[in-house]
Amino acid sequence: MRQLAFFMLLAASASNAHPVTLQNCGKSWTFAQVPQRAVVYMPTAVENMLALGLGDSIISAVGYRPDEDTAPSPWYKPLKARFDHSPWSGEALLGARPDFIYSGSYYWFNSPETADRERMAAWGIGSWLIDGMCNGLQSGPPAPVTFDSIYEELRNIARIYDVAPRAEALISALKQQVAADKRIKLPPVTVMWWYSGTATPYVAGGRGAAELLTRTLGSKNIFASSAELWPAMSWEVVAERDPDYLILGDLRRGAAGDSARSKIDFLEHNPLTADMKAVKAQHYIILPGYDMDASARSVLALHRLVTQLHAKEQQ
Repeated sequence: MRQLAFFMLLAASASNAHPVTLQNCGKSWTFAQVPQRAVVYMPTAVENMLALGLGDSIISAVGYRPDEDTAPSPWYKPLKARFDHSPWSGEALLGARPDFIYSGSYYWFNSPETADRERMAAWGIGSWLIDGMCNGLQSGPPAPVTFDSIYEELRNIARIYDVAPRAEALISALKQQVAADKRIKLPPVTVMWWYSGTATPYVAGGRGAAELLTRTLGSKNIFASSAELWPAMSWEVVAERDPDYLILGDLRRGAAGDSARSKIDFLEHNPLTADMKAVKAQHYIILPGYDMDASARSVLALHRLVTQLHAKEQQ
């Protein structure tokens, strides 16, 4: 991970490029000035901001809790922001006086409980939705994630903040790390990504970061045919498909099937799963929950995945 060590040394550049107009979700949006007070929704958006060194502009991080992260990113530093569980109403939003909202979820901008992007623009609040989330889960499948789409997302946020050289330095380091991890020789295996839930597990489908990382390894996600990000599956189907490895999200939320330890206990004591080959061989790969959705952090997730799988295969 030496390529990532200099992230915290990246310096901003000021080119007075504003106003800047960019395409997002099929529309043109103009940003008159560099944001100073950002509200950021979802860990994916927070991670992109942190990777670009923009954490000081965040006044509220919604749906993101650093105390729930089992392995903080190398670019993380304590945020001065408040931490909220759900998006704010219009009145609360106006009271906080943000000038930018960055969302990793379609829900914020398309919920009866919150103002839409046009209303926010009329209030003088710029907005951005991670491009892969533009369709929403209800109106169509999300766009498949690629490393290029992650890099372009970083470039667009950097354009809004007028720190384009910073993004290019970051992307160059991320590309170097991906290339280094791809040089590690691994056998093709079948995997299942388990995010949460025991009664009905939520597993990775074929559109998100999990699928990207699995394909990068040259392996196969047993639920790649699903167009959902995190479809609910039955344990009968999981046991029937019997993958070589189980990739377990480690979540600090306290419910059954959240932590990796809780997941393993369930797998080893449930009659439907105890005889699966991955369970009998203890072929578990554990990733922080925040690694499992697409952001700059996906490169860190790839490295953790490659390192653990390589170690398991050497045993």
